[in-house]
Amino acid sequence: MHLTQKLTPAMLLAALLLTACDPGSPIEDPAPPLRSVRVAEVQSEQAARELRMSGITRAARRATLAFLVSGTLVERTGELGSQVKAGDVIARLYNPSLEPAVSAGEARLRELDARLEQLHRDLQRATDLRARGLISQEDLERVSTNLAATEAARDLADAELDEARNRSRQARLVAPFDGSITEVRFEIGEYVAAGQPVISLSANDELEVAFAVPETLIDRFLPGREVELTLSFIGGQKVPGRVVRIGESGGEAGGLFPVEIALDAVPGLRPGLTVELVVPMASAEARFVPLAAILDPGTGRPRVYRITDGRVEPVYVSVGQLYGDRVEVNGDLARGDLVAITGLSSLIPGQPVEILE
Repeated sequence: MHLTQKLTPAMLLAALLLTACDPGSPIEDPAPPLRSVRVAEVQSEQAARELRMSGITRAARRATLAFLVSGTLVERTGELGSQVKAGDVIARLYNPSLEPAVSAGEARLRELDARLEQLHRDLQRATDLRARGLISQEDLERVSTNLAATEAARDLADAELDEARNRSRQARLVAPFDGSITEVRFEIGEYVAAGQPVISLSANDELEVAFAVPETLIDRFLPGREVELTLSFIGGQKVPGRVVRIGESGGEAGGLFPVEIALDAVPGLRPGLTVELVVPMASAEARFVPLAAILDPGTGRPRVYRITDGRVEPVYVSVGQLYGDRVEVNGDLARGDLVAITGLSSLIPGQPVEILE
């Protein structure tokens, strides 16, 4: 073939196809398009901090009552919310073995008392006869021993009767203090096993609230220290109180300490209300960005887009309190950094941007 032979159109097309399919020819990704965004500066200022803790008011004296014997509930004088006085019988069980045990114990005790009376008379006669030499010393000792054994049997019968009476009394629930019924767990006719909670009571005189306090703040809750709480849902009414007890955290690192606060008597205050305790914290430098700068596409990892050298980079942050149209953030941000506040959902890391005035 002559070297100067011209290429036909078909040959030119084949050469172009071979060049396009050459794996050695790199294909460059198209550069991300230039985006126009508006930006805002990261602001920094000293922010007053506070810790808010919520609790529920409760009676300082509470009791959950249970029978120590089993039986069927046949009487319950109190209902939910009923007021009771100390010593009131508020529930009673029926157990067919309790009353007969008391009756049998009483009969046994009467029998032994009668026998003891006779034995005391026998001992007196035996002592007189022995003094006159009419019976032996052995006969006298036999009567004395019989008396001592009967006295021991009488003591045992008396203890058994006390136990039977006590078990009979245990078939009644008696209010240990003045208060109100806060829970009723059994209805008339139901079987109640020994030890099962039946009725809960709360005293009406003193109220308290409990909080779980971190170890970094426990030194602010010394016993006797006065605090002020707020009734969150009753017009923000203030309630004075004082720390009465501090528990232990259980020995776990970073554990919370239970703190009980006694509440002063305030009109309208009763168990079951939500109260809030505000603990001032030391002020610290905080960084703020406009709320529009936060992007959280359902990942639970909020971020902002910082503009550096004309390109965007995502910076993951944790979001704090909201102040109007600004929000406090913690993350790798410095005062004066520029963050995008428009078009966040269409930005790509490393994308060049144009800042709009």
